[in-house]
Amino acid sequence: MTASSSSLSPTLSTVLHSSGVRSAVALLAFAVVGVTGCAQAEPLAAPGTTGPSNTGGLVLSTGFSDASQLGRSAPTGIRTSFGPVVTSAGQNLVGVVRLAAGEQHSLALGHDGRVLAWGANDDGQLGNGSRGPSATPAYVRAPDGAPGQLTGVTDIAADSNTSVALRKDGTVVVWGRDNSGQRGNADITPDPLTPSVVLNPSGTGPLTGVRAISVDGGSELALTDQGTVLGWGDNTYGQLGSSAPAVAKLPVAITGAGRAPLTGVRAIAIGGQHSVALLGDGRVVAWGRNEVNQLGDGTTTGRNIPREVLVAPGKPLMGATEISSAEKHTLALLKDGTVVGWGRNNGGQLGDGTLKTRAFATQVRGRGKDPKLVGVQHVVAGEGYSVAVLTNGTIMTWGANGRGQLATGDRSDRSKPGPVTVENGVPPPSWVTAIGAGRRHLLIALR
Repeated sequence: MTASSSSLSPTLSTVLHSSGVRSAVALLAFAVVGVTGCAQAEPLAAPGTTGPSNTGGLVLSTGFSDASQLGRSAPTGIRTSFGPVVTSAGQNLVGVVRLAAGEQHSLALGHDGRVLAWGANDDGQLGNGSRGPSATPAYVRAPDGAPGQLTGVTDIAADSNTSVALRKDGTVVVWGRDNSGQRGNADITPDPLTPSVVLNPSGTGPLTGVRAISVDGGSELALTDQGTVLGWGDNTYGQLGSSAPAVAKLPVAITGAGRAPLTGVRAIAIGGQHSVALLGDGRVVAWGRNEVNQLGDGTTTGRNIPREVLVAPGKPLMGATEISSAEKHTLALLKDGTVVGWGRNNGGQLGDGTLKTRAFATQVRGRGKDPKLVGVQHVVAGEGYSVAVLTNGTIMTWGANGRGQLATGDRSDRSKPGPVTVENGVPPPSWVTAIGAGRRHLLIALR
């Protein structure tokens, strides 16, 4: 799965005047530093026109909250419109530059490179040294028994009960579930309660030189500075390629035909036991599980070797600039600002106006009778739903909505993109800079 945001530079003295939202003064002791880059694609650009600056990385949430993953009150366990995440001090969470979400937990990366987590914690996915849930954001601990908090983080990812962080030194930290080698450190301890550093393929030291991360609950991918890809964890369906064992407890290079390393990769994504890579020339390749066409090659045949995603028989998808995968579907943003999707479509998550599974990359439609969704700068796939950020900073959602995750004000699915709603007194999400798509809940941050 994928999460992204642009660089932000508000300060904690920012007061949220908009529509009666409470002041965020002295909310958290964030040291304000620039954070740039994106886990699995190009950085999310700021809106092209001047927008409001008084939201300061304000985080909003919607959807299911059976384990407090919304970070705010949800008397019925469901919210169907966006409202602010609240800290233990009763203030709105601000100063956030990245977001990620798993099955029942949420992560936020602050300006100072520290990570906050809240929600369920059965497998230690909050990284706080316990299995106790947290209804409010709390800092993730330092890895491998070091004192203090996890610092120096530039990006985060989450799925199921697993959390991952990329640090500015190119190392990777994992916490949460460890039932299939997800820690990438050869440790066989079930679900350690504190984070740990991923080791290199030989296990002799930390994995370094990583520039992007992606996580599926049982497997992880890392994109290196050289444009190669490493994977670790579960490989039951070949999602880690042909050179990895059934369970890879240390990182293994993703290989193609003849076990040659996959090279020239620009971005990565993994979801539902299938992996996807965006190549430098705009083509997309996929491998792993394929029972509902999630590999986009026109078949339902799984494989452990990357193969091109197609738009029609014999016609490769071209011109992609970003990718995002969830449980059984993938989205690709094209250089003309349109979006295509493939795989399962039972909730309308492919946005083509139907509920038909698609074996080839298929155009996401626009609102009303518009044949294409246009003007898109960022896409995120959630489990059974999808999100797009437009060039003006607004967002659109589509797909499954049984727990209010689309923020439509109701719980009706929709098979084409549409607008979102906010609760009374909440700033409209007109300048979205980060997205975290969980299983049944959605997080956004405002500029």
